[in-house]
Formats: sequence, C-alpha cells, structure tokens
Amino acid sequence: MRRLIALLVVVSCLAFVPVASATTTVSGTVTAEDGSTDGARVEVVPLTQQQQRADGSVTTTIEGSSFSVDAPDAPSYAVRVSYGGATHYEILQNQTQVSMDLTERVSGTIRNPDGSGTEGAVIEVVDGDEFVVDTYRTNATGSFAFGPLESDETYEIRAAVGDAEYRRTVGPSTTDSVTITAQPPTSDTSILNVANRSPTGHVVQMLPAQNASTNPSVVETVAFENPTDRPFVGTVTIGLPADASPYAAMVGGEQAQYRRTDTGVQLNVSVPANGTTQIGAAYDLTGRQFEKQVVRNTSSLAVVLQGYNTSKVSHSENLRVGSSPISLLTTTGSLDAGETISVDVSGAQMEASAAGAGATSDSGSSADASSSAVETSSSESGSIPSFPGVPILGGIFGSVLVGLGAYRVADAGLSVSGEE
Repeated sequence: MRRLIALLVVVSCLAFVPVASATTTVSGTVTAEDGSTDGARVEVVPLTQQQQRADGSVTTTIEGSSFSVDAPDAPSYAVRVSYGGATHYEILQNQTQVSMDLTERVSGTIRNPDGSGTEGAVIEVVDGDEFVVDTYRTNATGSFAFGPLESDETYEIRAAVGDAEYRRTVGPSTTDSVTITAQPPTSDTSILNVANRSPTGHVVQMLPAQNASTNPSVVETVAFENPTDRPFVGTVTIGLPADASPYAAMVGGEQAQYRRTDTGVQLNVSVPANGTTQIGAAYDLTGRQFEKQVVRNTSSLAVVLQGYNTSKVSHSENLRVGSSPISLLTTTGSLDAGETISVDVSGAQMEASAAGAGATSDSGSSADASSSAVETSSSESGSIPSFPGVPILGGIFGSVLVGLGAYRVADAGLSVSGEE
C-alpha cells in the first residue's frame, strides 16, 4: 500500500512538472544617433501565419546596442522596442534577426487656413505596418516634432483637428519640415474614390444561411479614398440588392448606426484628407441570387463565396473565378457606376462539415482571433491583424466584417440599426 501511495505521489508530482517547449532565439541590434539604446525594453510576440498571437510574449532589455531572447517557436514574430518615449515595431517573417537604426527625425507645423498655427492638434506618427509609433499635441505655434525614428521606414503623419483628420506621408531620410494646412471639411461625395488597393478595395462576402432561412447573407465592405487636401465629413451610401434586409453596419472599424434609403444603406462617414476609410454593411438576401448595380466606378471587386462550390455557381459575364486557395470571383476588368453584377448560388452550398472546415481554412482562425496580437495606443493602429476582423483570404488581401456576421448569429432579432 505504501508503495502504491508513493507511486501515486510521484505521478501526481510529475503531472506538474513543466514540459519544455521548443524555442527560437530572436536577436537584433538597435542603434541611435543621439545616444546609447542600452536598457531599452524589447518585447517579442510569436505570431501565426495569419499574424495572430501564437503564444505568450517574452521581454528583455538591450545591452549596449544588442539583444537576444528565446521565444516560443512560431512562423513569424512581432518585435516591439520602447526607446526615446516612442515605440518602434518590426515584423519578422522567415527570419529571427532585426536591425533598427534610430537616426531620423520628422518635424512640421499644422496651420489654419489663415496661416496661423493650430494649437492643440493631436498628431500621430504611424509606421508602414500601421503601428502608432508616437503621439504629440501641437504647441501655440502649431509645431510638432518626432524622433528618433527608423532611417529606412516610411511614416504617415496623422493630424486630428476637431472632427477632421489630415494625413501626410513622409519617406525615409526626410529632412524637410512638413506643413499641413487644416482646410475645412467638405461633404461633397464626388471627391471620394473606391480605393485602388491590391488586390481590391471592394469585397462582397456571401455566407450560407445561419438560421432557419435557406437564403444567404452578405457582408460587403468598401474602402473609400480621399485624394484631396480637404477631409470628407458627410454621408456615403452602400448600394443594396433589391429587397435585401440590412442588419448591421461598420465605419472605420466600429459598429455604426445607419439609415435604410431607397438606394441602399446610408452611413455618416469621415474620410481623412489624403487618407482612406473602410465602411461596410451586412444584410440578408430574399433568395439565392445576389444582384446589384455598382454605385461607383471601381477598378476591381471580389466576391468571396464562403461555404459554396465555385464550380456550381452561376455569375454575370463581368465576373470570373479567381486564382485563390478559396472560393472566389473577381471582376474581369474595371466596373463603371451603374454596371450590374450577379451571382447565383442555388445548389452550390457545400455540406455543413465541408463548409465548416472551409470556413476555418479560409479565415485561418476563429472569430476570437480578431483580438490584437500587439496592443498599441490607437484603435486605428497596426494591431495584428488590423480591423475589421480576421483575414478571409489566408493573407491574400485585407479583412472583412466577420464580426458583423458573428453578431448576427449571436443576436438574431436584435435591431442595431438607426433605420428610419
């Protein structure tokens, strides 16, 4: 009996012995022109291929100008270096070493239309991965300054004046001062374009029925670009198919109130000067066919057919099967405002098990994966992945409003609209 008790004690103790997991050494150098980086804090976050947090982060400090730390094995890593009051980021893919040269500075002035300085404007400097590196509030003369910054990085200066936002891109090794004139906003929608981003600024995602209905739902997102020096503040409409029933909407990564009109879903939108804003709507169809007129000229459009067999889908001649790991249709060329696109998914829905597996494969993660892998100081920062949700094309392009679809399933029957 004593031997049995002893054996049980040993086994129970072994159950609490931590199992060593595989690690990878992540190292690098961080240099600064105006002083040593010794003692600066470094955080390494393991990431999945879809740029989601894969494991717990590890931290260390720089000794002299270098650091080295063992992190859990992962396909890629996010490295965050806190130095000089700012936070610098580097995404490592297929590599484990980072080199940062913090030797550049960016300064400038925010001016009112009459030429006077704009005091109290909030300025952010954002890196090429959409991470907010530092923030500043302009002084009495409207001036601002950031640094030290990376010498080989392209940054975007974002200035918030009242309810309007202004943006300016500065390239590596910029020495000239940046001047932004806070022109008054406009509500003229003609200045907006569908963003000509790669591979597309307009995504339509068709989802199999999530309730007793046999009709699919649609989550549609459009990235609007404002190429002018004046911010846009006004209303924008997402066109709907006939008899579609909207149930949720999004503006710039946040759930938004909307108004159903004869032409579609109308949203209050702010698009920064020289910037973009993504908007979206989720709606149910009354049949198996999606058909609508394009409201604006667009260089490309993609229809993601989640849970459907593309070979069994009928579609208009201006669409073709895309070269992608998932079910996808793309436009054969640019579309003009008023041109009609149509997709019929009758008899094309895959079996529940296959569709579920495909949905997991398409997104690369569950809805919970929309949480940020790296916390930053802004809701529009480069958290991994950036809003509005989980990637739908395995990293091929952007994100869609998966969160809105999940909201519909979880809270069916709860109205979130401002519909009139």
